Amino acid sequence: MSPIERHPVGDDRAAGFESGLQHRLDTRAKSNNQYPAHLRRQLQIEKVCRVPRLVAELLDEIGRHHGLEDDIADRLGRYAELDPRLLAAVGGDRFPASPVRLVGGAP
Repeated sequence: MSPIERHPVGDDRAAGFESGLQHRLDTRAKSNNQYPAHLRRQLQIEKVCRVPRLVAELLDEIGRHHGLEDDIADRLGRYAELDPRLLAAVGGDRFPASPVRLVGGAP
C-alpha cells in the first residue's frame, strides 16, 4: 500500500483534508496519535471551523468553564472586524505549509 491513500472528498477517514488525500504514517494505527500535536490540532481546527455553530459552542464552553465570557466577546469582536480580503492577500487566512524534509537522500 502506498504512503498516500485517496479517499472521496467528505469521507470522515480523510481527517479533514479537502483534497481527499491523507498521509498514513502507520496504517495499523487506530488513532491520530501518530501525528505531531501541532498538526493534529491544526486538522481539528480546520474541521471545526467548517461549522460555525461548533466554533460558537466551543467559545461559549471555554468562556463558561474559565469565566472568560467578556474577554472572549471582546476578542471575537476585534477578530470579526478583520477584512477577510486583506487576510487572504497576506496569507493570514490559512495555516503555513509544513516544512518538507528529505529523508535518506544524498548529502
